[in-house]
Amino acid sequence: MTFFNKNSNKKVILGMAAMIAISVLSMGAAAKSTPELDAALDQLMPGTKPNSIEETQLPGIYEVSYGSTIFYFNKDASLMFRGDIIDVEKRVNLTEKKRGEARGKLLKSMDESQMIVYPAKNEKSKVTVFTDIDCPYCVKLHREMDDYNAEGITIRYMAYPRAGIGSPSYQKAVNVWCSDDPAQAMGDAKEGQAVADKTCDNPVAQQFQLGQALGVQGTPAMFLEDGTSLPGYVPAKRLSAELNK
Repeated sequence: MTFFNKNSNKKVILGMAAMIAISVLSMGAAAKSTPELDAALDQLMPGTKPNSIEETQLPGIYEVSYGSTIFYFNKDASLMFRGDIIDVEKRVNLTEKKRGEARGKLLKSMDESQMIVYPAKNEKSKVTVFTDIDCPYCVKLHREMDDYNAEGITIRYMAYPRAGIGSPSYQKAVNVWCSDDPAQAMGDAKEGQAVADKTCDNPVAQQFQLGQALGVQGTPAMFLEDGTSLPGYVPAKRLSAELNK
């Protein structure tokens, strides 16, 4: 759990706000605030409006959400902390539940036509996967695509070149997304075959930034339709069981 007070390094907090701004794109603000919180937020995160402000079950503690990024403030906004609030009796992580709802809304707002989709014939669910062409477990997942589809799971790929924008992995992703047959090119690239260099109006950088905003730290990173995050490779049978819960 991380605490900040009025004397905390504003550069650190504003750096967080820059990432937060990505996560609230296309998500309308619906904030119920107090004068003290308004003043504090305008100073700490100028130009960035929260999606919601709600008083928590902890007396005098307010939850401020920016997409899937959540902060907590005390009543006079002199202290801020990041962490999770857990309902001990119900054994429910209330903060993660809120994050999941925000992630789900954000993913639903994304244009599927900009993803590389491997549809299941008898579709039961869709899973969005942030993938890196050079990631060994991403290759393993892709080789088992028929298994996921057989479970009724449609896989939707979004680009997440871990080495960052401008890296060789990034260019490979651009080549795939710009190819005449991206689904085939993705398979070829993950088997180590060269995909012709090509440029076009592509979503790779935007998807990479979205992944960062969603908290992706490694690949593959799976997101269920309700926003639940499943980091790492998950076999088809186990993923199906998770979806059926």
